[in-house]
Amino acid sequence: MVVLGVPIDSGTGGRPGARFGPEAIRGASALIAGNLYHVGLETEIFEYLRIVDVGDVPVTPGQHERNLDAAEKWVRELMSVTERVVVLGGDHSVLLPVLRAVADAHGPVSFVHWDAHADTWDGGPEHLLTHATAVRRVIEEGLTNQVFQIGLRGYGPSRETFAWAAENGVEHWTMMDVEETGLRDIVQQVISTATGKVYLSIDIDVLDPSYAPGTGTPEPGGLTSRELLAGIRDLVRNTDVVGMDVVEVAPPYDHADVTALVANRCVLEFLAATAQRKAAG
Repeated sequence: MVVLGVPIDSGTGGRPGARFGPEAIRGASALIAGNLYHVGLETEIFEYLRIVDVGDVPVTPGQHERNLDAAEKWVRELMSVTERVVVLGGDHSVLLPVLRAVADAHGPVSFVHWDAHADTWDGGPEHLLTHATAVRRVIEEGLTNQVFQIGLRGYGPSRETFAWAAENGVEHWTMMDVEETGLRDIVQQVISTATGKVYLSIDIDVLDPSYAPGTGTPEPGGLTSRELLAGIRDLVRNTDVVGMDVVEVAPPYDHADVTALVANRCVLEFLAATAQRKAAG
């Protein structure tokens, strides 16, 4: 298992700051004393997993495409020596280069996208790859065989954009769906439908801003931390998750490091559930 940071936020359309996300997510581990024993799963992570944090992709300020190319190169090299990768963003535009490398190693994956926003805006020639277009580019390049989106809410993109997504096989659940159906039942639907290898992408703004204020595009009415962590555990314990990213953590807008802490715990839940799955054989 390899952990990699991609400290860029040149793909944002609003408040910058996600380039400081990898450092903040790592720093949140300082509050954990002793070993990484998950109390609920009764699993010690390092007993079953070898994990290497290789640091951050070297980036050049203002060179968005160049930085994304560098991220893709790094992830491709890492996937040649490991089956699973964890990426710390950075804004959500890092998704495309990461999934290119993951799909090259594993083939098209089932893609579970946790986000307040669909990120399927077309963008046009001037905005081909931003944090609002990354999922559309992933679909257009055939890097996934299934797309599941959880937590959508707010205003936009347009009805036409959602129609395009539906025509391309995207299944989504809004927060109204979560309220009516329950998150656990929705996650079970994803588990029963997903095939082959699975990739998780977690935009921290899927959480309500009361749980994650430190993000560039907060949207009221989101998930709780408990719901998100439980969803990650259920997916990892019941499907073959080969990678994940946690993106859009913007420390300049955080309060008492609560956003960095929950992003850190998203990664640890993934690791602990992966360890438990490995222990079970």
